[in-house]
Amino acid sequence: MEELIKIVESNAKAIAVLTSDIQEMKRDRDVMYGLMRDLTQNQSRIYDVMLNQDNRQQQLTDQQRQLSNQQQQLIEIIKTLADKS
Repeated sequence: MEELIKIVESNAKAIAVLTSDIQEMKRDRDVMYGLMRDLTQNQSRIYDVMLNQDNRQQQLTDQQRQLSNQQQQLIEIIKTLADKS
C-alpha cells in the first residue's frame, strides 16, 4: 500500500511539473506572438517611411529639373539682352 501511495505522489508531482511546463510554454508562445506582431508593425512602418522617402526624392528631382529649366531660360534671356546691347 505504501508503494502505491509513493507512486500516486510521484505521479502527482510529475503532473504538477508538466502542468507548470505547459503554462510556461503558453506564456513563451504568447510572448513570441507579441514579438512577431511588433515586428510586422515595425516592418510596415519602415515600408511607409521608404515610400515617403521615394516620393520626396521624386519631388526633389522634379523641382531640380524645373530649376534647371528656369536657369536655362534665364541664360537665354541674358544672352538675348547682351546681344541687343
